[in-house]
Amino acid sequence: MLNGDLILDETADKATPNTVVLQPSGNLAEPTDTPFQTSLGQAIAQADAVVVDLLWIDTIDQSGLSILLSGMTQANKLGKSLSFLSMNQHTRSTLDSIWEKLQEVNASVQTDVFAPEFEQFLDNHQAQGVSKN
Repeated sequence: MLNGDLILDETADKATPNTVVLQPSGNLAEPTDTPFQTSLGQAIAQADAVVVDLLWIDTIDQSGLSILLSGMTQANKLGKSLSFLSMNQHTRSTLDSIWEKLQEVNASVQTDVFAPEFEQFLDNHQAQGVSKN
């Protein structure tokens, strides 16, 4: 069973916590719909920064990595900060590798598209520059 302890570090504005620290324990593994996953999603939505302390996690399997990646994606989309503490090196490198691949896949190819009139202007300007030389 996975337990998620929620610790709030509230600022002067009591309505919105500035930083939330989550300290799950046990196994971050199947099933993927865990109380920790729910807590992580809520914390990211409500706080400016979320810190996940994995000190008390015994194992993280592929579904556990998916939960962390889902949180990273949500935080990225919302412009929030998400940090992990006490993560072993193997898990961190695996998570970083998957995140980098996701970023490459999600990065859209940038192409410049101009109005036809502007394209024609650029072509004419370039042709005039070449003919002067």
